[in-house]
Amino acid sequence: MHTYVDFITHVKGIEYIISVLTIVGFVLFLEILKPKPFQTLVRSTRDDLDHIRNTGYGSTFQTVKRMLSAPFIGLLYVLMLPFVFAYALGLELLRTAVEGFEKVLGVAGRTAFFGWRPMEAYLGGKKGRKREKGKETEEAKGKEGEEENR
Repeated sequence: MHTYVDFITHVKGIEYIISVLTIVGFVLFLEILKPKPFQTLVRSTRDDLDHIRNTGYGSTFQTVKRMLSAPFIGLLYVLMLPFVFAYALGLELLRTAVEGFEKVLGVAGRTAFFGWRPMEAYLGGKKGRKREKGKETEEAKGKEGEEENR
């Protein structure tokens, strides 16, 4: 042990070994204190063996294969994580690019149509209405002027 990391790793390894031995010792101590020690263990083991004999060895072999393949599936999962991350990052970048493109098109659309909106379009002749309003206001002013002159 030449470095601090080596020392900590060594100490942690010893801690784990002591922890496991303490748990196993405690379970054994509790079993010894029972009136019939290890009776439940013997009964459970017997039940398991009877179940294996009744159902056949095929399903048990299938379960053992699955248990043995679990570390390899976990390793595959860990190896696939960077690719899944890159895929998710690519999707996010694509979404951001599309939003930016939509904003650019929105700005281009606003400048191309100069603020024209279909809801505010007076296709019946906005200029004619302005002229009529102008005449009405002139007539109203003229009437007011006449009344004042009287």
